[in-house]
Amino acid sequence: MIDLPPLSPELNAEIDALHDDLDATLRRRPRRSTASFDDRRRALLEQHLGHPAPAEIETIPCIGDSNTMFFAGSERLRFIRYRRSALLKPYWINRGLDLLPCFRVFHVGPATAWKAGDPGSSTRAREKLGILLRKDVAPGSKLILSFGEIDCRIHMARAVKGGKPIDEVVEATASKYIQLPRWIASEGFRPLVWGPPQIIPNDERLDHTFPFVGPWELRRDVTYAYIERLRHHCSEAGIPFVALAGTYHPEEERPAKAWFHDGTHLSQRLMPLALRELADAGFIAPELRPG
Repeated sequence: MIDLPPLSPELNAEIDALHDDLDATLRRRPRRSTASFDDRRRALLEQHLGHPAPAEIETIPCIGDSNTMFFAGSERLRFIRYRRSALLKPYWINRGLDLLPCFRVFHVGPATAWKAGDPGSSTRAREKLGILLRKDVAPGSKLILSFGEIDCRIHMARAVKGGKPIDEVVEATASKYIQLPRWIASEGFRPLVWGPPQIIPNDERLDHTFPFVGPWELRRDVTYAYIERLRHHCSEAGIPFVALAGTYHPEEERPAKAWFHDGTHLSQRLMPLALRELADAGFIAPELRPG
């Protein structure tokens, strides 16, 4: 378990102010450059680091479900329409506000780990990934993939609640999902798999936007079992893997709601931990490890 202080009032105020300023700029038509905010974005990163950032900062694309928006650096979800992935029916790729200079976020919809690699899924995640890899991710680049939290919260939890063995359920999803980062790696990119970062603590509130199945303890066991199987498959494939669930709170206990900005998605309070884990995995520069 780690000890990370709450966001200071000054830091929280700057995150909100930068969010609003970038949002207003990106909503204008035609869209304007956000280069004028680069110094503020860099200063925000340095507050998370606790020391100066290196002169050159690699920007890593982050692609996935809404949990990917953690890397956008805000304490609020904000999706900016970015690219259409179809002509007859618009399946939109969204982007984040990107408050931090080290990440560039793309949201491909509420895609599951089970279906993210399948052509023709309801979210068209596989097609959107293909577009982003062709148009927005440079050949040979690193990228972060974030899928699976929805599976743990709903689909795998439902299967286990229905009587299927937990080991069988999580292995089926992990062994299928690993094919997606394997394919991306075979195309010359360098993916990191971002495991489910949380087990949503709320059982008492019915949330139609982010529904869940079963009690917290069931979803906890599913999530941890899935993380371990996915970690195993990533290790066998030589693909780096990071998961925060169970690291910022006692593993068997519910995380405090203070770790989430909306009861569901991680707060920027955990950004120093994420940067530390990514640096320890050798995925980002050691200079981006918080001091």
